[in-house]
Amino acid sequence: MPPNGLLRKTKAANRYLKKQLRGFLIAAVVVLISANIFAENRKLIFGEKLVYDIYWKFFKVGYGTLEVKGVPDIKNRKVYQIYSEAKSASFFDVFYRVRDTNISWIDAEKFYSIAFQQSISEGSYKRERMTEYFNEWHLAKNESGEIFDIPDNVLDVLASLYWVRVQELTPGQDLEMNVNSGKKSYSMRVRIIKKEKVNINGKKYNTVLVQPDLRDAGIFMSKGKIFIWMTDDQFHIPVVMKSEISVGSIWTELRTPAVPQGKPALPAISTGTPAASTGTTAQ
Repeated sequence: MPPNGLLRKTKAANRYLKKQLRGFLIAAVVVLISANIFAENRKLIFGEKLVYDIYWKFFKVGYGTLEVKGVPDIKNRKVYQIYSEAKSASFFDVFYRVRDTNISWIDAEKFYSIAFQQSISEGSYKRERMTEYFNEWHLAKNESGEIFDIPDNVLDVLASLYWVRVQELTPGQDLEMNVNSGKKSYSMRVRIIKKEKVNINGKKYNTVLVQPDLRDAGIFMSKGKIFIWMTDDQFHIPVVMKSEISVGSIWTELRTPAVPQGKPALPAISTGTPAASTGTTAQ
């Protein structure tokens, strides 16, 4: 059992922490949204697996993973299969056990969502969600058979992270894209703030700092500023994610080195626009 003082503090922050742990990668995804056009001749890395530690103040409360599983054929098209997982740390399991997974299937040529599957197990709360996307008809269908409208070239929240990783990120710009979660779709904007050097686990990284405009409180956190540091190279690997909330800082750090593993997954992403973008300059 954790010390009483730590237990009290952790319970006080529980409603924030469980959102951080819920689909860790979903949190990362919503933060890392957008750009104007696809970067030419860029590919996701088949076999790449990234592992993150999640902290509240100075206590590690869980970990998450991101992985490019493969490029299967679905609906007569090549798709990227992306997998994410979040687990609470052993001491956190004592009073709030988290075991979440997310799988996204993305059209590898046009890079929009084909399907999204989510399995949530958090304490006594359980949820299974499956969404199929029919971008050509601007419709989607969920696990209950409900059909609802979606905007052009919509991406689920996990797919969004990988889409932004193949974009050009230019400091001083505001960028937008269409995102779907459940039956709700919205336009997400992210500020590309500046380039900055960071030190994680004794390794220095040249990064690009981005900040999202979180318009859907139910996805991540209802309050607080969110910042993401991504490697300033062609891979744009997220190495640090940080949020300032009323009970202190929550942040994630890359545990594995930000060196792409595996091999390029084909086909290459073609040039196109996933959503009507303003292409405006940040004020």
